[in-house]
Amino acid sequence: DSLLQETLVYMMSNFISTIKKKPPRLSSYIRAYGNVSYKYQEPAASSTLPLPSSTPPSVSWSQVCTALQEEGKVDPGDCKKLRELVLEVVGTEETGDLVEDACIHFFQTFMGKKNLSLEIFKSLKKKYGNLSQSLAQKIFSSVKELSKDIPMEVLEKLLSDEDALDDGEEGDYFGKNIPFTTYKTGEYWSQIDLSYLTEIAPPSFSLDSQITFDIDQQSTMNRNQKEESAVMDSGWLEETLRNCYGDEKPLGMPVQEFAILLLEKLSSSKSVEELQTELFDLCGFERFDMIGAVLENRDSLVRSLKQNKANMKAEIVSAAASLAGDLGPSRPNYGCQVIVQSEEERALHKQMRKEEKKINKLLNKAGVEEEEDELEFDPVDLRTKRQAALANAINTPLFKERQEVREMSAPKEQFPYVFDSLCKAKLTTGFIQGTKMSLPAGFTRKDDKKWEEVTVPAQNAGTGAQETGKKPVPISSLDEVGQLAFKGIKNLNMIQSVVFDTAYRTSENMLVCAPTGAGKTNVAMLAIIQCIKQNMEAGMIKKDKFKIVYVAPMKALAAEMAAGFGRRLEPLGIVVKELTGDMSLTKTEISNTQMLVTTPEKWDVVTRKPGDVGLAALVRLLIIDEVHLLHGDRGPVVEALVARTLRLVESSQTVIRVVGLSATLPNYIDVSVFLRVNPYVGLFFFDGRFRPVPLAQTFIGVKQVNSMRARQDMDEICYDKTVEFVRNGHQVMIFVHARNATSNTAMVMKEMAQQNGETGVFEPENTSQLGLAKNAMQKSRNRQLQELFPAGFGIHHAGMLRSDRNLVEKYFSSGQIRVLVCTATLAWGVNLPAHAVIIKGTEIYNAKQGNFVDVGILDVLQIFGRAGRPQFDKSGHGTIITSHDKLAHYLSLLTNQFPIESNFINQMTDNLNAEISLGTVTNMEEAIAWLSYSYLYVRMRKNPQVYGIKYQELREDPTLLIKRREIINDAAKRLDKAKMIRYDESNGIMASIDLGRTASHFYIKYDTVEIFNDILKNFMNEGEILAMISQAQEFEQLKVRDDEMTELDEATHEYCELPVKGGAENVHGKVNILLQTFISRGRVRSFSLISDMTYITQNAARISRALFEIVLRKNLPLLAGRMLRFSKMVEKRMWDFE
Repeated sequence: DSLLQETLVYMMSNFISTIKKKPPRLSSYIRAYGNVSYKYQEPAASSTLPLPSSTPPSVSWSQVCTALQEEGKVDPGDCKKLRELVLEVVGTEETGDLVEDACIHFFQTFMGKKNLSLEIFKSLKKKYGNLSQSLAQKIFSSVKELSKDIPMEVLEKLLSDEDALDDGEEGDYFGKNIPFTTYKTGEYWSQIDLSYLTEIAPPSFSLDSQITFDIDQQSTMNRNQKEESAVMDSGWLEETLRNCYGDEKPLGMPVQEFAILLLEKLSSSKSVEELQTELFDLCGFERFDMIGAVLENRDSLVRSLKQNKANMKAEIVSAAASLAGDLGPSRPNYGCQVIVQSEEERALHKQMRKEEKKINKLLNKAGVEEEEDELEFDPVDLRTKRQAALANAINTPLFKERQEVREMSAPKEQFPYVFDSLCKAKLTTGFIQGTKMSLPAGFTRKDDKKWEEVTVPAQNAGTGAQETGKKPVPISSLDEVGQLAFKGIKNLNMIQSVVFDTAYRTSENMLVCAPTGAGKTNVAMLAIIQCIKQNMEAGMIKKDKFKIVYVAPMKALAAEMAAGFGRRLEPLGIVVKELTGDMSLTKTEISNTQMLVTTPEKWDVVTRKPGDVGLAALVRLLIIDEVHLLHGDRGPVVEALVARTLRLVESSQTVIRVVGLSATLPNYIDVSVFLRVNPYVGLFFFDGRFRPVPLAQTFIGVKQVNSMRARQDMDEICYDKTVEFVRNGHQVMIFVHARNATSNTAMVMKEMAQQNGETGVFEPENTSQLGLAKNAMQKSRNRQLQELFPAGFGIHHAGMLRSDRNLVEKYFSSGQIRVLVCTATLAWGVNLPAHAVIIKGTEIYNAKQGNFVDVGILDVLQIFGRAGRPQFDKSGHGTIITSHDKLAHYLSLLTNQFPIESNFINQMTDNLNAEISLGTVTNMEEAIAWLSYSYLYVRMRKNPQVYGIKYQELREDPTLLIKRREIINDAAKRLDKAKMIRYDESNGIMASIDLGRTASHFYIKYDTVEIFNDILKNFMNEGEILAMISQAQEFEQLKVRDDEMTELDEATHEYCELPVKGGAENVHGKVNILLQTFISRGRVRSFSLISDMTYITQNAARISRALFEIVLRKNLPLLAGRMLRFSKMVEKRMWDFE
């Protein structure tokens, strides 16, 4: 009924076309056009709120309050509280006098009343439209509190003022003493030309003007009868309930609501016995008399309810019948034939015509005997809702796609701990590469013949701290456990202080997005200490009750984090161990360890095995570092981990806290949904203002189209920028995208310095340390390092030996190397100081696609994050040198930040197989539910077109049940075809089999299993086994480089005992050669080959063990023996015939 009433209010406000006009008060307009010699007779319209005439305006509320305080023990705070409650009803925009009059009116109305009756509430509701039941109850309680200790005669005397009434005439008003008379009725308005005015809808609308009955009164048609005899209606029921319950609220709800609930139950078709049982359950046996009285008068109460509904229907039908046919602002008619309508509008018009027929049928019926049918289906109700919907449809755009775009670009909801100035910043416009763009204020642009340069200034460091309103948290305020872990630190920084309460004092899931170097490691430490404190009893840490898992993106970073956390947690007796491909732990070591630092792949392997479920069940805190890896090739692994963890939380009902840490994350809200973070408590986003070091960014686009000349121009720009920074006493890191490009670029820079006579700029200072450093470099086997180091240059990439990389990192940190040319892997791993970073070129070779692709913006921002690290520097500068056509692309990425998407669908088969092997997915329904825990599901609903879903499909299926079923069905069919699972499509059952379990445990890709299925025979020799392993998909990202061919040919002749299928020019041939070289204990000189050999041997050992298991399960003893021998050859680096 309340919904119907609200709908009618909305509908009627659009169709009432006349407003009752009153003659105006004295004004300058009347002075100009009226006769002011007559006496003004009309009463002044003091307010839109009709206050009772008995309230004398000469008595103010402040006077009443003063008098009340003099008479009795009245707290001034109570008077103030009543005024604030009345202000809520009247509205803050009203004048003070009006509020004071309303206060006196409420005080007068409620004074001496025992309770708030429905009649009083309805009369007040007519006068004060904003008054709600709860607000009226609060005002009533406040008045009762004010007047409880003061005698009634004192209150009446206080509020009566004979002199002020003056025979019913009003008090003073402006212009009272000026003689003035209006024209006769109609004459005044006829004198004035109002033809230029147009009719408008009134600003407010009262349902009372159209519907005359009171909704809550049960029998308006029998008012006279009510006076003669007591009518059993809702009023009687409410009074009965109040007498029975007193001040107590029945079932915690107001008496009016409870009365409605009882009326609904009484009007049902249940027998008296059934109702009696239900009412005893609701009210309790001690209210036996009240229940008996209600049941006795059941028929009267139900009749009263039906009569009320019938009256309401009649009123609604008459109101609907009086509506005008015009349904809103009409569209323009072009050529008198074309009507412009949106699709939604057309559909609503059609629906309304259908309902018009139903309304006419209803209006032809008389009587209330068919009321039950009317209540089930109410065409009038439907029509009013349709008209409201049509009013919205008329204003909607004609094209649906634009509407979707509008929804995507709608203003975002504000969360308490999101400090994102980029969406609020005043942006200025510039033309970059011919494209109009919005850029942060203060940017500068240079246009040269050879290149175009745009510099975006640094945001002032520390300005974000004022916005948070927080003070740094001193470590001394922490408890004993916290102080031990943060030993040597005085205060937390601003970001850590904002996060502190949630991280340290709650178990809420968290997502913390902050600039690189802002101290996210300490945020992780706060969460770790909170987890340790949760597992303390009587001051003792229960070490066998919990495990903490820290997932780092890289092995190098995992080792660094394990060492850091181990050192800081040692005073608490917490053991921290690294668990990666390089560092495997025994079960005993794992059980004795409280914190594991691992990589996503390793933890995925551990949690995939049903035997290790005990370890996963002990985990109480999962920290995922660099969550924005979700966009990359390794994103699916992180998604699988989080989905598995969240499902474990629900199935085991244990609390596993998930904390996500991220440096650069554009769509942080989506990721917070994926991690099940409450955005009002656990979502923290800090923009560039919170960088401990301000960062300026320069974007340079080289205009040359010829690739050779463009490379020369890039080298020239790179050199100029580097010299500029080095002259100012800064170190520079230059990032390139290929291993051989590091040495090439460094050599070109060195030659340019010699040509320009600027070698002295780069050379390190001649100190005793330099001599030691030169000696150390001379011992290195890397000739390029030996040449470059004396000139002040260095190179760094993953193909170099660990010892050489350590030397370069050491001497760059100490300042002996002024310019370091490196690959992007350095940005994700070790923390090195540099004032400036330069990204030279943005094209990187993608082996899967077989062509060059652009470097992702997240990699760019990660590299820029290396500029100006807080431990070493006070400012930073990031420069990116790209081709001119890509300049606008990178600038728009910087300012708009395109959202990161999910790659989970690419690894769907492997991840589904893992879940089936683990036993967490056994049928289609469970698989669909599992998919809803992924980031893929979050993004599919937000941005469906990226994943091949039309907006229409999303509207028809908001939870994407059909799409999820389709994805799972495709993956399950592929797995079934590869003989990894058994899938019955008719009933959706999925069962794990040996091949799938082995692939899951040994982390073998689905593509590899398919290749093995094709090649594997019952009888194979060692050469065929080696050739089969070489074709595994795990090796597909390896590349064949021209400079390696000679060395590979030498290795073939010298170390290969078995025939090499494919030759050195193919990837599988290269894998074959390097694997045989490894078994023969041969050595290769090229650093890229050393790196590739390490990768190949790590994977080959795992794949050969998996093949042994597969063959063993197939009951092929001869082949199983050969597979086992081959596995031992790889592990022991020895041929079986030696």
